[in-house]
Amino acid sequence: MKTTTIHSFKSILSLLLIVAGLSCQKLDEKPEGISTPANFYGTPEQCEAAYAGSMNALYATWGGYQNGYQFPDGQYEGASLDIGITAFNEIWTIHYKAIANVNGVLKAIKAGSLEGNAEEVINNVIAQGRFLRAFNYFYLVRLYGKIPYLTEDTPDPVSTPLTPESRLEIAAVYDLIEADLMFASQHLGDYDGAIPGRPNKWIAKGFLAKVYLTRATAPLNQTENYAKARDMANDVIENGPYILLPGFQDVFKTSNNRNMEIMFAFYESPQTPYMPGNVWAPSEMDGWSSGPVKILWATDIYPEQPRKHSYLLLDFTSNIYDPAAPIINWSESADGVPYIGKYNIPNLTFEQQVGGGDAGIEMKILRFADILLIYAEAANIANGGPTQLAVDRLNMIIDRANAGTGTEPKATLAMSQSEFDQKVIDERSFELCFENDRYFDVLRKRILEEVNLPDNAQGYDENDYLLPIPALDAKAIGQNPGYE
Repeated sequence: MKTTTIHSFKSILSLLLIVAGLSCQKLDEKPEGISTPANFYGTPEQCEAAYAGSMNALYATWGGYQNGYQFPDGQYEGASLDIGITAFNEIWTIHYKAIANVNGVLKAIKAGSLEGNAEEVINNVIAQGRFLRAFNYFYLVRLYGKIPYLTEDTPDPVSTPLTPESRLEIAAVYDLIEADLMFASQHLGDYDGAIPGRPNKWIAKGFLAKVYLTRATAPLNQTENYAKARDMANDVIENGPYILLPGFQDVFKTSNNRNMEIMFAFYESPQTPYMPGNVWAPSEMDGWSSGPVKILWATDIYPEQPRKHSYLLLDFTSNIYDPAAPIINWSESADGVPYIGKYNIPNLTFEQQVGGGDAGIEMKILRFADILLIYAEAANIANGGPTQLAVDRLNMIIDRANAGTGTEPKATLAMSQSEFDQKVIDERSFELCFENDRYFDVLRKRILEEVNLPDNAQGYDENDYLLPIPALDAKAIGQNPGYE
């Protein structure tokens, strides 16, 4: 789908509503051509522009997921479990802002704004909206637990304020997420490379597999969902268009954006360009020192292999502007920490790294590698132990990571169920690092304190598994335990 900004879209809509209100004050007849929420989304293209705006609410220059959230997932240096009342409040705000955009479109369609289009076209546009709504709620429910699930049928929260009873039980939220994603998987189109931002049925199925896996683990522990996750992931693997690239070094290159391992990502627009590359770089690379990697994890936990030296920035130039400058280890650097390799040279060009402008870094949301790992985890538990196919699919990622010289042991059929499960979780940590995925694994596997030991677990208690709701909304619907 084409991209626009939420700010531009809201400004246009607000102006149209004001004009509509003034124009109708002294007229008995209903004027033709006045734009209202019910008729503004009169074409699929207008609806998709608003959907793009909803994504821009999540991914704006210097804000949202473009700027990155340093969750206490055991991978970011300095992240803390001393979570204050205002910690990560922006996440709540931007997701509900995105949901409001999506619901506005769905409400207009329900009122007939797309009448005259073929039913298949209308259902596809509805499916895009329901996918995006589920995507947003999936993030919210994992981070905040019981939440309001606002739809196009929900009364205006301004005129009908929300109450504590508006917060649904977690299982009920997941039921609604599943319903939205199931509709999306049935009515979205197939993969179309010409429109990379538009969700398709395989992306919806990929998220369904992820939702099933999450339901199977904490806090719900509805283990019957392991088989559902296995089967849905297998459908994507066997029948979808996506692949695991032969070389891990090609996945994050800005010259190879939108490759066939990337299923869903945040894409730029003219109004929302990508962050400068030097944001993520160490001082010696003229960087701003954002996103330092936890030393213990990088040095003692991550296995020695070529992938490690691509996904993490461990050895780098001592002066990026001097081609003859010696290479130094992170321990000799001015900042004294490793950095995220995925967002630095050689995945960026020299100009992207130091130019201070649009670096072309696309933040990944869902990759085919994730689907392989979902399958492996779910198949192991559903079967009571690893299957050969689960082992093979996990080893596809390990073999690629080792690239013939790495030392990471492969998975085997001789592993117990718990050993294989730990192997998958570890591999998720290595492969999907710094893609806004690890923290959700930490939450559902209940290892928050463990991954923050020995130096970042001060103040830990069970309440840390949920984030605080912003104070203004908490006054209406109640606060999560531990933040009152």
